[in-house]
Amino acid sequence: MKKFLLLILVIGFCFSQIGEIIWEENFDNLDNWMKVTGNGSWGWGNGELEYYHEDNVEISEIPGDPGNNALHITARAESGPGLTDQWGNPLSYTSGKVTTKARVSVKYGVIEARVNIPDLDLGGWPAIWLLGTSNLNWPYSGELDMMEMGSRQEFRDLHDEHNGGNGANNSNVNQAVGANAIFYSDDALNPENPSGAASISWDPDDDYCRPYYNYSDPLIERFLTYRMYWDTDSIRFTVIDEEVEYDLYTDPFPIDSVSAEFQEPFYLIANLAIGGAFTDAYNLGDYGSGAPISMPLPADMYIDYIKVSEWNGQGDVHMGPPSAVCESLALYTDTTPTHDELIVGEDSEIYVWEGTLTDGNIEPFEGENGITWQTTGLGWFGAGIMSLQPVNLFDFAEGHLKFMINIPAGISFKIGIIDAWGNQQYVDFPAYQTTYGLVRNGNWGQASIPVNDLRGEFIDLQMLSYEFVILEVNGAGCEFALDDIFWDGGLCTDVVLGDINNDTLVDVLDIVQLVGIILGTVDPNDFQIEASDINDDSTIDVLDVVILVDIILG
Repeated sequence: MKKFLLLILVIGFCFSQIGEIIWEENFDNLDNWMKVTGNGSWGWGNGELEYYHEDNVEISEIPGDPGNNALHITARAESGPGLTDQWGNPLSYTSGKVTTKARVSVKYGVIEARVNIPDLDLGGWPAIWLLGTSNLNWPYSGELDMMEMGSRQEFRDLHDEHNGGNGANNSNVNQAVGANAIFYSDDALNPENPSGAASISWDPDDDYCRPYYNYSDPLIERFLTYRMYWDTDSIRFTVIDEEVEYDLYTDPFPIDSVSAEFQEPFYLIANLAIGGAFTDAYNLGDYGSGAPISMPLPADMYIDYIKVSEWNGQGDVHMGPPSAVCESLALYTDTTPTHDELIVGEDSEIYVWEGTLTDGNIEPFEGENGITWQTTGLGWFGAGIMSLQPVNLFDFAEGHLKFMINIPAGISFKIGIIDAWGNQQYVDFPAYQTTYGLVRNGNWGQASIPVNDLRGEFIDLQMLSYEFVILEVNGAGCEFALDDIFWDGGLCTDVVLGDINNDTLVDVLDIVQLVGIILGTVDPNDFQIEASDINDDSTIDVLDVVILVDIILG
């Protein structure tokens, strides 16, 4: 009887709105987080003034709440050796930033954060936000800003007739908070916005964006709760102040084919920035672009918790890097059998770098499809196959990257890989020399590169973006072709039946995953499919749920 009650309970969760908590971070440690350092490229692309330093992030008790830990980020007026921008110019501020990239990713659910923001007047820019795990560049990967404070006066004045505002254009940065979602759109592409970033907070007619204002009890130095309700169809942003929930837009943002970035996993970020283009303070390197920083420093930001609950039966949290691929992985082949494959146009794309190649005319080596290019005379060429999401090829450390190539014998080139952190590593194929089995006779030939040679010292095989790159830097012109590209020789980790989320435990979270697979709200990978067919009847159905409940109850 107990197992059927548990089964009914779990299935009931899947049809409720806010369901059970599927992940919660109470900040007893920073195991799920990575500290970010530096000032990035032009102040993280926003002209920010801070240098993110590891010492500015710690786990601390919340003042006045003994025993309750929080993520504690401190901004300081601080300069010194090494605290510089990308050009070596000294910076005057430090702060903290953390991310769960490669450690925790979320796809759908109610994401909730309880946050205490310091006095920001003027120059602070705190945020709890998410970026897509996609290997595509921003904004194609998507951005979700659960909360942002410190916005410019112009923005606050535009919307202050709503949601607690008084319409008097007199709010300060401590009295208003907003949220945002950013994605790529052709309609947003123009000379003033060359990235094509579409921001839902861009609302010059004041029809949709609704920041929350509180003049009598400013939104600082006390805890507020921020939520994002996210499923396949829409995103809703809210803030809870004194147990009242306020929407930050008139309606949830509808997800469609243009904003499909929001149907992929995202990772979490928390930071306290200083200055930059979205505040009324000055930008990096341009003191005349805004006001000086006047916010009281040091300033302390506390995040009590972040948790993810199911929403409308949807919600998935993945711990760690992507699930490992094993045995073999096809990147581009018609006839070679492999354990897994990346399908160009679905799971991966072929990119030519900076117009250095155009289509060639060499026939494929095998099957009906091949890659053939002609150089364009720009003095070099580069191209590669990039997975749309990071791929974990850690189990191929003793394997090989194999490919067929037809290239003139006198052309030197490099083959490499790139990880999701931007690390690159290449091996050389000198002209006229047999290298990694490739005989340079101007005809089709196969190369087989040991992954140990290819990975170098810094490549993260658990987080690959480009699984194959070809590069030539000597300026020689030629026509060449590639085909039958695949990774081979990967080990396989035993699948534990019932451990569907691959966290080494068989528990109620696996039931939630299994029910989601059955209902179609979870898109399973090969590992999850194998772990879900518990009765080994080649079908994933309610019988597998019953057996899994029985396993959990012993």
